[in-house]
Amino acid sequence: MRVYFLVSLLLFLLSCGGVKEVKKSALEFFLENYDKGVYRYVVLETKPKGEKSCEVILKDLIKEQEYRLTLYTLHHVERFELTTNLYCELFSKGRLVEVAGERFTPPSNLRIVKNVELREGLYLWILEKVQKSSGGGGGIIFFPWGWGGIDYDYRDRYRTIPGRYGGK
Repeated sequence: MRVYFLVSLLLFLLSCGGVKEVKKSALEFFLENYDKGVYRYVVLETKPKGEKSCEVILKDLIKEQEYRLTLYTLHHVERFELTTNLYCELFSKGRLVEVAGERFTPPSNLRIVKNVELREGLYLWILEKVQKSSGGGGGIIFFPWGWGGIDYDYRDRYRTIPGRYGGK
């Protein structure tokens, strides 16, 4: 009786939750899940699998299911495919992924890393949190022109991508 109970419990635990392996391409996966109402993800982990590929574990923030995707590295993608496709280096731990329209505007504490078109008017947006810098003003002491405020380099701090969304 105990063996039957333990085996039943083990099978139950294995069938519940866990990470689902994704066998199709990443773009098809995101598009199919969007049609099911799942459109927000967070990258939990990225593990290298040899020199050509990696394993990315995503958690959807709608139904809280975890998925395991296999992607190629940027070096491999650049040699054999267009770089508009997805690759390992885009999915750093902690980055957010959202499927949304072309006029999607991320919250102010996030910046866009890349967007990839899934179908006309629908994009996969890869976002990361903006790192706050510890310098560059905001203190009590005022310095005249040329002492920090006006010469501060904002070049890559709030970078957006060219296209209809915005940017240059």
